[in-house]
Amino acid sequence: MAEEKTRELLQKYLGISASRITIGILMIIFGIIILLLPELLIYLIALYLIINGILVIVDEYSRSKSVKRLASAS
Repeated sequence: MAEEKTRELLQKYLGISASRITIGILMIIFGIIILLLPELLIYLIALYLIINGILVIVDEYSRSKSVKRLASAS
């Protein structure tokens, strides 16, 4: 489910722990905002893509750094 992935990302990258109810409420709030202001959707999607791209790059960088450390330790 989407909330599981969201909770995992929040915990892993931001150190934020949120309950399923909190994530569900946030999803409803953002859904209502998009219904009321559809032009805002463009900015929300752009922001999501930018943040997600940064998180992927940071994750790959930290993984490659860990692999290099393990290889040099052997």
